Amino acid sequence: MATSSVSVLSSLVDSALDVLASAITFFAVWYALAPADGEHRFGHGKAEGLAAFVQSLIIAGSGVFVCYEALQRFIHPRPPQEISVGVIVMLASVLLTLALLTYQRFVVRQTGSVAIAADAMHYKTDLAVNLGVAVALPVSAYTNLPIIDPLVGIIIAGYILWGTWGIARKSLAILLDHEIGDKHRFKIREIAEQHPAVRGFHDLRTRSSGSIFFIQFHLELDPKLSLLGTHKILDSVEEKIQAAYPNCEIIIHPDPDGLEEERDSFDVI
Repeated sequence: MATSSVSVLSSLVDSALDVLASAITFFAVWYALAPADGEHRFGHGKAEGLAAFVQSLIIAGSGVFVCYEALQRFIHPRPPQEISVGVIVMLASVLLTLALLTYQRFVVRQTGSVAIAADAMHYKTDLAVNLGVAVALPVSAYTNLPIIDPLVGIIIAGYILWGTWGIARKSLAILLDHEIGDKHRFKIREIAEQHPAVRGFHDLRTRSSGSIFFIQFHLELDPKLSLLGTHKILDSVEEKIQAAYPNCEIIIHPDPDGLEEERDSFDVI
C-alpha cells in the first residue's frame, strides 16, 4: 500500500501463499512419516506427492493473479511511491529466504523428502521475485518509466508458472508410480548381479512413495537349489540393496535358470 507497486504486490501475494503452502507441507510430511498400518500397508509416503501437487496449484494461482495485476497496471500506469521502504523490505526478504533455502537444502539431502524439495523450489522462485522487485522499484522510479514495474511483475509471474511445472511433474511422478531414476535402477541391478549364485536378472519394477523406494525384480538361480539355499541367496541380495538404500521395501521372485517365460517388453534395465 505504501509503494503502490505491482511488483511488490506480486511478492506479497506469493509470500502470503507461501504460508499456506508450507503449512500443507508440514502436515503432509508429518502424515507421511506415520508408520504403515492395517489400512495403509505401504505407508503414507504419497501424502508428500499430494502436498507437492497442491503446492503447484497454489503457485500457479499466484502467478496468474500477478499477471492479471501487471496487465491492469499496463493499462493504467502509475509510478511507485516510497521507494526506500520497498527496497529495504525486499532486501530483508531476500536475506531471510536465503537462510531458509540453505536449511531446506540440508534437510532434503538428509531425508530425500519430495514435499520439502517442492517447498524449496517454491522459495527459490521467491528469491528471484524479491531480487527482481528490489531492482525494479528504484529503476522504475528514477528513470520515470512506470512501465518497468508491471513488466517485472509479468516476468515474475512467468517465472513462477515455469517453476510450477517442475513441482507438478515431480509430484505426479510419485502419485502415478513413475519408475525411480535410471541411475538407481542400474545400481540395483549391479548389486544383485554381484552375487556369485545369480545367473540372471529381469522384470525390475520400482516406484517411490515419499522418501521410500519400492523395488521388485526376478533373479534367475540354479534350478537344483533347495528352498533354503534360494532363501539365503535372496536374503543376501536384499541386505546389500538395503545397505545402499536404507529406506526401501524389496520383493524378489526367484526363477529357475533356463525357464522360458513371458517378460516385460519394456524392461531395458
